[in-house]
Amino acid sequence: MTERIQRYNVARLFIAVGLLGVTIAGVASGGWALADDTHLFFRLITLQLVLLVASAAWTRARHPGEPFLYAMFALDVAGASALSAVTGGANSLLVYLYFPVIAAGAFLLRRTGALIVAAMSAAGLLAVWFGWGDPEADPLLAYWEIGFRILSFFLVALLVGQLAESLERTGQELRAQRVASETVVERVRAGVIIADLSDRITEVNPSARLLLGDIVGRRISEVFAGAIHHRAWEELTADQRRLVCSQASLPDQGRVVVIEDVTDLWEMRERAQRDERLVAVGRLSAGLAHEIRNPLASITAVLQLLREDRPSRQVDLALGEAERLGRLVEDFLQASRATDLRTMELDVAGLARMVAEAFAEDPRFVGRVRMELDLAPVQASVDPDRLRQVLWNLVINAAQSMPEGGVVELTVRAEGPGVLLRVRDHGIGMPPEELPKIFDPFYTRRAGGTGLGLAVVDQLVRAHGGTIGVDSTPGVGTAFTIHLPLGAA
Repeated sequence: MTERIQRYNVARLFIAVGLLGVTIAGVASGGWALADDTHLFFRLITLQLVLLVASAAWTRARHPGEPFLYAMFALDVAGASALSAVTGGANSLLVYLYFPVIAAGAFLLRRTGALIVAAMSAAGLLAVWFGWGDPEADPLLAYWEIGFRILSFFLVALLVGQLAESLERTGQELRAQRVASETVVERVRAGVIIADLSDRITEVNPSARLLLGDIVGRRISEVFAGAIHHRAWEELTADQRRLVCSQASLPDQGRVVVIEDVTDLWEMRERAQRDERLVAVGRLSAGLAHEIRNPLASITAVLQLLREDRPSRQVDLALGEAERLGRLVEDFLQASRATDLRTMELDVAGLARMVAEAFAEDPRFVGRVRMELDLAPVQASVDPDRLRQVLWNLVINAAQSMPEGGVVELTVRAEGPGVLLRVRDHGIGMPPEELPKIFDPFYTRRAGGTGLGLAVVDQLVRAHGGTIGVDSTPGVGTAFTIHLPLGAA
């Protein structure tokens, strides 16, 4: 409301200054003047300007209500009447000053206010007509002219009042729609980015800012790799979040890009596919176990007797291969077994220390690989045998990734509402494209490996209600990080 009044004050100022300027120009030229009594006209205009300044100051200082507005319109009607009276009476051109006042009444006080201001204007015009009318004019023509002008006052009030109410309703609907749209954009989980015609980002919602950071002012082509040439594409962020992006053109405004974080869905799909492969392994191993295990046990026993009776390198080699085949069958069986946990409260750091002590006695790595421990006592409900198997597999993998030897770092500490376990090596590392596949059954980078160790690790960690992640850089090393809840899953 205050802003509308200020606009009306500006319009009043232009009208008053315009009339003053026209009069000054006419007087200065000596050819004509709006009023016979120029000094009186100047005084009236000056009074109008003083009232205008006072009205503007009052509007700025306070929040005016309807009584103030009606008083302001009454003064404007009186001013229009006075100016009309001194510039020719009812036949003056300044009679048309009533119409801006009526229109302002419609936009500030709606239709009812416009009709009241029209009635004020009609009363002012009648006062001018009776007081300063032309006594020699034809009465019938004068009545007809005054009646037509008064009728036009009310018609303008009705029409402009209806227009003002229609604009108000439309404005309210647009504001409501805008608020609703902004609320949806602000709260939707998908990221929304708006770019102008020069491809520069102008707006982002909180979800987009969370995924991509502060990107306002940058170009779309600087943020996305495929945004220029494709309507939909996938992006991989620096923190390995997987995004599905789509874009559409905005009429005369550039384009909008919608981003959906599908990392969790992608991981769920990967886990489901790994579980399907593990089920397939289980079905295969269940059938092979009885067919291979018993004959293999007999072969191993015969080879052991033969080595005792006639030791030779060939027998040792055959016995080693038989034992490796036995371990392979065990891995298959382990992958197929249900992961029923037998949990108990224990110190996870103590369990990790036991794994480190066993590793220190492993003849394959003595003198070549050593362990550094960062263990803080933390109690959790876990299956000690299964968690020991998880740590052992990760530690062995770490040691095997350092053919020239090195250090394996084992960390255990409380973090948030759970336990953090980390196994880090400084070995050959893995390229980024291999990381999504390392927990798949039968996927291995090591000659002679079965590709089931990390698949079993992932299975056991998830059985505890935990998560496992990997971070690796070629030539720098690999770190496996496990988060387990404190309670049983």
